[in-house]
Formats: sequence, structure tokens, C-alpha cells
Amino acid sequence: MLDRDFFGFCTTLKPLELKAMGKLSEVRHLNEGEIVYSPGDPGDALYIINRGVVEVVQGNTSQAPAETYLSRGDIFGDVEALTDLARKHLIRTREPVSLQCFPRKNFAELAGRVPSFFQYLSEQLAFRLSQARDLTLAQSHCLELSGRLSNFDLVTIYQTIVNSSQTGELRISNENSELISAFYFEKGRPRCGQFEHLTGEEAFSQLFLSEALPGTFSFSSGDRRVSDWIQSEGITRNPEEMLINALQGRDELNELKHRMSDGAATLHGRKPNLAWPAGALTDLQPVAEQIWKFVCRGPVTLSSLFRQCSFCELKIYEAVDELVESQHLDLSPVGGSQKIA
Repeated sequence: MLDRDFFGFCTTLKPLELKAMGKLSEVRHLNEGEIVYSPGDPGDALYIINRGVVEVVQGNTSQAPAETYLSRGDIFGDVEALTDLARKHLIRTREPVSLQCFPRKNFAELAGRVPSFFQYLSEQLAFRLSQARDLTLAQSHCLELSGRLSNFDLVTIYQTIVNSSQTGELRISNENSELISAFYFEKGRPRCGQFEHLTGEEAFSQLFLSEALPGTFSFSSGDRRVSDWIQSEGITRNPEEMLINALQGRDELNELKHRMSDGAATLHGRKPNLAWPAGALTDLQPVAEQIWKFVCRGPVTLSSLFRQCSFCELKIYEAVDELVESQHLDLSPVGGSQKIA
């Protein structure tokens, strides 16, 4: 299986190679709405997203609609930088981003000091070419898509369905061929869906919070086929807005998981009653109330809350973070009992 994650690739490098990668690249920080480059600009560097979301726009106007969205670990600008061609797309940020910039002028030295980096880039280019070929072929046959999730990027699959304005159903099964998620699209817009026990927009958010799902997917255009399986309220939000929010949530969830022992930490009640802080987000109050009911029955782990609550992991972690901050709960890491501030 192809390792598509740049940060996973970096863990395979030796200390001297990592040092060379840092020396021969630079970090760029951009605010929301800034242009990274425009059509016609020189292809003088390739970029890897450290944090944030950018959009790829066809044409040379910042008012044009996005063609696709890229997030943490995605590479862009590599084709032009490797071939010394001018830029073909406009790239702009959808939120504050951090980009790792590799100037073309450093490629020769980088190839000598970290040769595996260019092998990694070649694998990514080949993977994207294969995806584009297969998805183009699928679109010419009424968008009948299927394959292993290890070989296709879920974000690309979703945007292909949205951009095609097709009506049909996207199904995702685990490695045991058991259906775990299904979303019904009407003219390219998701109308209802389920991910395991979550439904509607909560299911949609959870689907994209994970950067790599095992198993298989299929999209069949036409009428709904497993409508009895989907137990969902209607989805009404803009499909692009939902995707951007979900991609933004990935980074937030990763940070919270790292700070809270990645779900293995245990929650203990500290106050007799829940009093939601006045300055806290009101959207998280229903999440906190569900969590509070479970914690009142006895200590629970963060990871077990996902199976018990009707909200996506990000909202659970955000609500727990607020409850710890407001001293309603203690959060004990693995092998310890002290509170994590």
C-alpha cells in the first residue's frame, strides 16, 4: 500500500536527512484569503501543507469557485516545479495555513542528500495520475465508482460526486465487507447519511475526521438502494462548506488527542452538578450534557465516549476540553491519576 502521508514518510528518514530537509526548505505562514500563486507565475517551488486548508481554483480570478480542496500533508505545485513550467491554477488559502516550501533551486542538492524524497514525490504523482484516470473513466460511465480506500483519497471521491452533480449513494464497508457508512446524494449534494451510529451532519464530520479509513467504497448513481439502512435527518448545508469544516477539524482533533493521551485518558467527575460556563460555545453544551451523564455513572475513557454519544469525535474532545478547563472533570492520563491542565 502506498504511504500517502508526508509526515509518515518523514518518520522513515535519518536525523541527517531530516536536518537537510529543513535546511533546504522554508516555512511560509499565510492568512485566510491569501494567494499562494496564480496562473502564469513561475513554477519555482513545490509546497506541502503543514496545517490548514487551501483551494485550487481554475482560472486567474480570486472570485472563481474552488475546483478542489487540499489539507494537511497534501502536496501541490510539484508538477510545475519539477518540469519548470508556469503555474496553471490559482491557489488561495481558506484559513490560516503553514506551508513547507521546497524551492526548485535546491532540488539538485536535496536529491543528493535525501534521494528518497524524490522517490516519494514520484510515487505521489503516479498515485494521483492513477486516481485521475480511474475517476475520469468512471465519470464516463454514469459515475459508477468502486475500489479500496487505500488506493483512493476519500476527499477526491466526494468532490468528484459533488462536481458531477450525480444522484446516487456512496457506501463504505469495512475490511469484513460490513457496511459502516452510506450517504445519499441528490444532484451532487449530500442529503442524508450515516456513519456507524452517527447520522446526518455528525456522520459527515466523522467520515472526514479520519485521514485514512480501511475497507472499500462504492458509488452507484440512480435511486437510493439502502434507504432502510440510513437512519438520518436531512442534510441542508452547502457541501463545500461542510467539507472545509471537516478538514479543518482534522488538525484540531489531532492536537486535542495528542494533549489528552489519544483517547486512553480517563475522565473523573469533580463537581456535583454541571453548570455550563457563560463564555463557552453554546453549540458544545448538548455534547457536554451527554458526556456528563456518562461520567456521573463512573470513570470513563475518552475513546469509549464516542460509542455512547451522538456527536462526532471532534465535538466530544472539544466539550471535554471545556469541562476540564472549567474544573468539572479531571482527566487522568494512561498510568497516572493527575489532572491534565
